[in-house]
Amino acid sequence: MDNKTIGKSKEEYLKAILIVVKRHGACRNVDVSNRLGVSKSSTCIAIKKLEQEGFVERDEWRVLLTPAGLEVAEKLYEKDVFFTNWFKNIGVSEKIAEADACKIEHAISEETY
Repeated sequence: MDNKTIGKSKEEYLKAILIVVKRHGACRNVDVSNRLGVSKSSTCIAIKKLEQEGFVERDEWRVLLTPAGLEVAEKLYEKDVFFTNWFKNIGVSEKIAEADACKIEHAISEETY
């Protein structure tokens, strides 16, 4: 699936879910809210949309990436790590490197990346 059709906000939610799962083994709505600094209600709405679009599934307490959601999240995460490390290697502070990497990962084409 082409990330351009998903939208930056949804991409950020998918990436946040992946990061939380990588760090903690499981992900709850509140974990996504905390990671992104958004309200729990905004997260619930976004997760519901992602579920309707086939990117996530939910059980009693967890948010799970579907294969389609995992594919999108892993591509974004890979770009994020690459650009964050690249910026830090050229002397950019970690905070700025992370922020700039996040902006670039959504805008850069696969060919250029």
